[in-house]
Amino acid sequence: MGTETPPPDPALLAAYRAAEYVTPVGGRVCRFQVDRPTPAPLGAWLDAEGPAGWLSAFNPGSRPLPILENLERHQALWDRLQDEGLTASAGYAADPAGVWPDETSLLVFAIGLARLNRLALEFGQLAFLWLEPGEPARLWLTGPSGGRPAPADPGPGGPGTGVPGAGAPAPRAPAAGGSGRS
Repeated sequence: MGTETPPPDPALLAAYRAAEYVTPVGGRVCRFQVDRPTPAPLGAWLDAEGPAGWLSAFNPGSRPLPILENLERHQALWDRLQDEGLTASAGYAADPAGVWPDETSLLVFAIGLARLNRLALEFGQLAFLWLEPGEPARLWLTGPSGGRPAPADPGPGGPGTGVPGAGAPAPRAPAAGGSGRS
């Protein structure tokens, strides 16, 4: 049995969940968030095509890097996907509070969960999003034994949510597979 790394700081998980993930699907721009209903165009696409994953190579370990280094990492991820015969659509993760810059990411089509976890680990990411037909996007934590779903969100104002006055600092990191929250 592989040893799993401990989950990221609860404020970081809250920041991943608060991020808005943006990508074109079927000629429309779709905006979605973790654990919230999937927009109709994205939902229809998932129904027709099957599961997908959201992944970034920016800011490994949720530690900000210079933009040129992040862009080189993004290109390396794109090249890896192409080498493995996978297709993807460019997108970005945005911090609704505007604290963090947008983070370039990819919606990867027809990828399995284990393969997505492997790529996330290879590119130093702490987390990624998993999208399945009929389900909201789910936050997954990377791990050597295949990754695991992120702990449940305690809800607004709960301990460790990053909501001011809830006993934790406001999120200070970018998004899962986006906005520096990998």
